[in-house]
Amino acid sequence: MRILFSSCLEEWGGGEHWMLSTALGLRDRGHHVELACARGSELARRAGAAGLAVTELVFHGDLDPALSWRYWRLCRRRRIDLLCLNMDKVLRVAGPAARLAGAVVVPRRGSESPLGGKVSHKLAYLKVAGGVIANSLATRATLLASAPWLPPDKVRVISNGIDIGRYALDDDACAAARAEVRAEAGAGPGTPVLGMVGELTTRKNHLVVVRQLGALRASHPGLQLWLVGEGPERGALLAAARDAGAGDALRLLGFRDDVPRLLQGIDVFCHPARREGFGYAVVEAMAAGKPVVVARASNLPEIVPDGVAGLLRDPDDGEGWRAAVASLLDDPALAARLAGAGRRRAGELYSHGRMLDEVEAHFRELLRPDGRDAAGRQ
Repeated sequence: MRILFSSCLEEWGGGEHWMLSTALGLRDRGHHVELACARGSELARRAGAAGLAVTELVFHGDLDPALSWRYWRLCRRRRIDLLCLNMDKVLRVAGPAARLAGAVVVPRRGSESPLGGKVSHKLAYLKVAGGVIANSLATRATLLASAPWLPPDKVRVISNGIDIGRYALDDDACAAARAEVRAEAGAGPGTPVLGMVGELTTRKNHLVVVRQLGALRASHPGLQLWLVGEGPERGALLAAARDAGAGDALRLLGFRDDVPRLLQGIDVFCHPARREGFGYAVVEAMAAGKPVVVARASNLPEIVPDGVAGLLRDPDDGEGWRAAVASLLDDPALAARLAGAGRRRAGELYSHGRMLDEVEAHFRELLRPDGRDAAGRQ
């Protein structure tokens, strides 16, 4: 297959992460893969560094005949079979042009944002899109509820995947990484450590856990909370920790590129986000063999069945979060059972290989039932 992925966003996010990892995976499986990205975007930079052909574009409004023509010319010259995109703006600007050039168009929905009922939405999803990928059952349900005119069988759920091997280390490697990162953070072998990974924003809702640090430290002396990420809530989180009487319990680690290693140093992973696109960090923690406490929001209950592969709590139930964390710290057998189930679930349902299998099969299905494109290529 000859596939073009496209995004109009300049910043790096979950959709761009999915697009690049999927593009590289399909390239490694022998497909011709290119990207069309916003000029100067992080996606363009990373894709180029990975050796992918990248066309950098400038995006304006939805009506941009010059940009539409560039997409048509790109699809024609490169003999593109399928255009996969992650923003409705790209669908409206590039979709019709790609169709005219003979390509199948596939938008991917990576969050629960409703679609809306504009005529432009209906035309784009009914007449231009050959199929739609949703990253979760929750995303699919929101999409169909907001667009009752969209045929349900047109929307395929394909969950995101991660490189499980980066997180599922053997026992010796886990022990070594745990000792190293704890020593760096000033945590002893028996220090209770909680961890969270994500931007420091109100949506990620770190405050619900930070406000419980005083109570948790009273029952678990020396407890630390490691936050990986940066964002506008940094000051508010530091103030909340001081107000809770546990300012020295909060360790802000900033952006890190060694998250698989850091995860080995924690005892319980928390993810209280009020809304989530997918929840990569949760799957990563599960793959690393850590018990998780997760918000009952968005698609997170799909990833973590309550009491089976982790614990679910309402996003703003502070006492519930304190009790859930304490139960895992106080009951090693419970923590080990949930961690083991979570690790198996991550490996079975959320591996990068499984995701690529499903994407590849879906693209082939959309091109032709026998998996060949219009020119007869495999």
